[in-house]
Amino acid sequence: MAGITVRRRTAERRGPYVARAVAELRSWPALVVSDTRRGTVVAVRGTEILRLTGAAEVQVRLTAPAIDRLGPYLRDCDQVHACADRAWVAVQVDAEPDLELLLALTSVAIKAHVPAET
Repeated sequence: MAGITVRRRTAERRGPYVARAVAELRSWPALVVSDTRRGTVVAVRGTEILRLTGAAEVQVRLTAPAIDRLGPYLRDCDQVHACADRAWVAVQVDAEPDLELLLALTSVAIKAHVPAET
């Protein structure tokens, strides 16, 4: 008889600032925070806008036009890096200012994915 392997899902390891960001974002009414097999994701109106990709790294879906507009500022920021998909950037969240930057970029992502009300 073949052995059966049981895998226990271990808790996702998050750095303290990423954990604080997730706790904060759970209170934002426009967002849905879900714990999936791939990890924690944040969506607005059904569109994934944040992915927790490491203990201290979060990918943010800003859209290519928003990244182009913010490009000069993002290029000067050591904590932000381009992703293979041009609509996303990776943010390294190691300190309080990084947390504030992540929350600000999350606001940009929400605005980019929610149509303006007329």
